[in-house]
Amino acid sequence: MKDNKATQQMKMFKKEIPQMPEGYYSSGPNPNLEKFVQEHATPYDPATDDYDVTIFLKTIDVKNRRNPINDLHTYSSKKPFEAIRQYIKHFTDEGDVVLDVFSGSGGTAFASLLDNRNSIAIDISPAATFITKNYCTPVDKDVLQQEYNELMLKIKPELDWLYETRCDRCDGKAAVASIVYSQVYQCPRCLEKIPLLDCIEVKSKTKTGKSKIIRVCPHCYKKGITEEINTRSKAFGAIPVKTNYICKDGCKPQRSERNKNDSNPKKRDYFINYDLAKINEIDKRDLSYWYPTKEFPKNFARWNSDLKNFDITKVAELFTKRNLYALALIRTNISSESLFFCLSGALSNSSIMYRHREKGGGAQEGTYYIPSIFKEVSVETTFFQKYSNLIKASKYLNDIKSTSACISTQSATNLSAISSNVIDYIFTDPPYGAARQYGELNFLWEAWLDFDTNWHGKEIIVNEYRGKSENDWCNLMRQTMMECFRVLKPGRWISLCYHDTSEGTWQLIQDIMAEVGFISEKSDLTLFIDTGQKSYNQLMAQKVTKRDLVINFRKPRPGEIHAAVDITGDEDQRTFSQKARAILTEALERSPGSTADRLYDELVSRMVRKGEFERHNFDKLLREVAEEVQTPDPRGNATSRWYLLETAGEVDAAESQKESAAAERLEAFMATYLKDHPEFDGVHYSDLFEQYLPLRDKPRRLLADWLPEFFFRTPEGTWRPPKDDEERQQKSDLRTNGTLRRARRFANALHNSVPPAERDRPENAATLASWINECRRAGLYDLGKLLYEQGGHSFEVLSDKEQLEVQENYLICTRRSQANTDDKKNADLQEKLFQGS
Repeated sequence: MKDNKATQQMKMFKKEIPQMPEGYYSSGPNPNLEKFVQEHATPYDPATDDYDVTIFLKTIDVKNRRNPINDLHTYSSKKPFEAIRQYIKHFTDEGDVVLDVFSGSGGTAFASLLDNRNSIAIDISPAATFITKNYCTPVDKDVLQQEYNELMLKIKPELDWLYETRCDRCDGKAAVASIVYSQVYQCPRCLEKIPLLDCIEVKSKTKTGKSKIIRVCPHCYKKGITEEINTRSKAFGAIPVKTNYICKDGCKPQRSERNKNDSNPKKRDYFINYDLAKINEIDKRDLSYWYPTKEFPKNFARWNSDLKNFDITKVAELFTKRNLYALALIRTNISSESLFFCLSGALSNSSIMYRHREKGGGAQEGTYYIPSIFKEVSVETTFFQKYSNLIKASKYLNDIKSTSACISTQSATNLSAISSNVIDYIFTDPPYGAARQYGELNFLWEAWLDFDTNWHGKEIIVNEYRGKSENDWCNLMRQTMMECFRVLKPGRWISLCYHDTSEGTWQLIQDIMAEVGFISEKSDLTLFIDTGQKSYNQLMAQKVTKRDLVINFRKPRPGEIHAAVDITGDEDQRTFSQKARAILTEALERSPGSTADRLYDELVSRMVRKGEFERHNFDKLLREVAEEVQTPDPRGNATSRWYLLETAGEVDAAESQKESAAAERLEAFMATYLKDHPEFDGVHYSDLFEQYLPLRDKPRRLLADWLPEFFFRTPEGTWRPPKDDEERQQKSDLRTNGTLRRARRFANALHNSVPPAERDRPENAATLASWINECRRAGLYDLGKLLYEQGGHSFEVLSDKEQLEVQENYLICTRRSQANTDDKKNADLQEKLFQGS
């Protein structure tokens, strides 16, 4: 049929949609990558190179990250493309080549194409590159609408059957919009089994006096007894308890709901006779369409922590039978990759991970958390939402100015298809040690897309369940950064975006970059990307990085002096020995009583290439800072353990000066901060951490280790400076006598189940009591509690007054230690219940 005149005119004025070239995306290593580099990269020529871009000195505050692009598809720790775009504009010109070696959801690639840069995106996860591909592909809205309409027309009869019910107001046709399921728990007092949603919410007080909402047994509550239902106890399965439906025969409003305990008998009957009956009918029917039958590997940390309690072993078990049926039906009949993209984006919200809330809901990002009360949302709804998002996002996708992109599914540790000295800029968001298990989180999408899921052994991650240690992470990250160094043009920049609570991991990243040869930025400003929208943990937890920190490094030009590194393996004997002794001292402070092989591994992992290191005398280095003690093991064999020499653990004058200078900077910041925020008693650790990071000559000890020797911890877990001369002198004495360092070594040995060094043991009960007192005053409550319980001395030899004082200190440490634990547990729980990505 010919188009009418109006349609022909619309086509004449329709914006031309950019077309991506063939072969720009590959579900495996992209065979076109080498050719792409040859066609789009300009080789480095030192004779004509005039690149002179200075460091980026701007913190970025993204006011609203909720836009159609960011809502297209969930992905753990996604970075807003608007922020990445500002870095790309600063460091590159149009036509330059931008590389991201950990592409994730493709924010860097998309931002590059928007501003007419050539983009290379690499990730080892096929789910990541699939998502990246669709974030970089312009969409013909008319074609997408036609494909969606044809799909829904084809499957509508079966979808209608899946979600059909009856309206209890007019007895007309209706469709289930959602149905709430509740786990069933047993009351420990009356032994009744009760759906959690039927429990009564009451206010209760925690041990620290804070208010919280708990759910109590309704049967006991009627008898005047408040018996809390523990959701960490065994659950007896989830049952449907409430239905939200849409009337199709004209009722106003269209939506209504009913439940199994409805006071209206008609609603209650309809719930049983139609809603529950439909669920039973579907459960009895065989599912003839393809769906993933893959099991979660037992060595997945996420399976062990999130799914095991609910006996979920397979991907399919994350869905009710109805939604599994609907997803399989849609997948079987999809005709385009864009709709596949919509389907994968809808998976989480179509699963039993969707939290039920009176306002809002949704699946928790970054986990496989199964809520005790979840909602089965109609797949037609979740799929339509993602389709609608793609329609809205097409405006952004079609604004890309460059179609020069190459996306490759491969390890970042080997970039052999990319020539040396050809990349103009790298922006990447590296994996955070053990903080994010990307491979495990992507498993759901890869199972449904029928991708290869056997790549996890090559993932750059720390995962104790998979036998991957921090050394593995360091070695693989080092290999990746060496490849980045090789392919980047001299004088050009690499930006690392990082979000991790571990100061040590952040420091390791910087050490690795220095070892590889990058020059760190010289700035007194900590750069970050602030999204404005925070998770509960970011707002409340004590030691959480609130923003995405960014650090820039530059590849030196030929002949330029490289960055100073901790250990390269090329130092002269004297310089190497000084640095090695410092590392061994830190290791023995942290883990007294370590064996020589463990200390050797520590030193090797901290910057030394093993081949270079073996030319040095490790035994001699170790004996310069530690002494060997023979201790019998349970079998009667002697084991050599190493402990710091008496003087080795002391903070030398140079280190003490560094710590004092850093403390001065932090105290000045605290004074300004508390003046501007008089409602607070102290400053959050994260804010102090951001002030500390730009220091060029940092102390050797981690910030968290020396902070209590200068500042006081408030009951809220924040930090404040000394209020007067007496408090200042108290902290000075603490640093001088080294009490906390000695107590820490003693406690660390107890914690590691090794015999403490004799010199680290408290001489008597009075010494141990003074240590506990210092721990209480320094806010080291866990340490004080451990010393009291396992210190090995009886306090009965002390005077009544001294006994009372140490018991009071212990009780304070116990309460506040438990409060900190409760806060962390509550923060973790609230994080899982907190809405928003």
